[in-house]
Amino acid sequence: MSRRVVFVTPVFPSFTGNGLAMRAAALLKLLSGWASVDLLVIPIYNARVDAPDPDIAQLCQSWQSVPNPDWTSFDPPSQDVIKFVGNEQNIPREWRWCSADWRKKIKKAIHAVNPDLVFVFRFYLAPYVLPSIGALPCWLDLDELESSSRARLARVYSLCGKRDLALEMEQEAQGYAKLESQYLGRFNRLFASSKREAEGIYSRFKKASVRVLPNSYPQSRPHPQRTATGKARLLFVGSLGYFPNEDAVKYFNREIFPLIKERTAVPVELVVVGGGWKEAVDPSSDAELYQGVKFVGAVAETTPFYAETDIVVVPLRSAGGTRIKILEAFSHSRAVVSTSIGAEGLELLDGVHLEIADKVEDFTDKCVNLIEDAERRRELAKKGHELFMNQYLMKNLELQVPHFFAD
Repeated sequence: MSRRVVFVTPVFPSFTGNGLAMRAAALLKLLSGWASVDLLVIPIYNARVDAPDPDIAQLCQSWQSVPNPDWTSFDPPSQDVIKFVGNEQNIPREWRWCSADWRKKIKKAIHAVNPDLVFVFRFYLAPYVLPSIGALPCWLDLDELESSSRARLARVYSLCGKRDLALEMEQEAQGYAKLESQYLGRFNRLFASSKREAEGIYSRFKKASVRVLPNSYPQSRPHPQRTATGKARLLFVGSLGYFPNEDAVKYFNREIFPLIKERTAVPVELVVVGGGWKEAVDPSSDAELYQGVKFVGAVAETTPFYAETDIVVVPLRSAGGTRIKILEAFSHSRAVVSTSIGAEGLELLDGVHLEIADKVEDFTDKCVNLIEDAERRRELAKKGHELFMNQYLMKNLELQVPHFFAD
């Protein structure tokens, strides 16, 4: 291919990682069908810097990680950022970490491959990349508006009594809102994961060139419904190192799971799959609260857990653009109960493809109904899997590459 693209991301893309890494992997896969791609990782959260997975490496012409050369010394925020934000306290932490030495290394890495285009994954990389590319065209995949996700996090932190963190997120939300209004216009093309996210972009920058590039999942692995065992098994998948997931698990166990166990004669257990749980929860300190809950930790393959699950629960109260949890559940043909936020950004019908409930009582009732109605579980699982196959299977999106990337 004559076209060459540098794909800049804060994490190594991975088809088996968290939602951020999985969307990055999907974008890389699609881009590799349109251009030769050089992967550049800027690990601003100290993400691993060793090497990409083999299936990722084969999609790239080259790959490189450029970590911060000095984590102990940081430049003050640039004057143009301070001017736009108006209050130095509101400058997001990701923008504070961008030192002059780091930018020089990033600039050298980008220009070393002589690209025709720079594709940036996540808005918070803007100050690292934009000063380094000169006249090169630059595209941005937002995945989510940082201002919106920070505002939601602030509300949930407040609900949890974490006032200092709530204030910090409120300040960052205000800062990002101003930065988005100034910096989104510097990108030649913007990509959003849903129509809702695209509308949010237009509200900040009305002349933006925005294309919706939906989330996807790489494989279809439908399972038959579990053989009746006299017990019901619920599943939550997600790293508890990500606060919205931590909050979702604690909220579910505190408010919803006790009611489910009260209202059905069927013994019920909850399996939580994902890393970070030992830092987030301590089951031994509250054995009653976590009775019937099994924390598995990080796993290399989630398929066996879906195969042994009756219902997938997604009780998120804050989140942003990526919604991989539900697509993964659909790919395995499992019934889902989710909050509106958990299902946001996907073209789903409540009561047809999944059950949506935002109140404790409603979430409880829908879980109990599915526990006690195997036919209803099969119906939801079937419809969810059909939708996944038609709209969210990665190979179907690959057929639309010209639509996403061509002029």
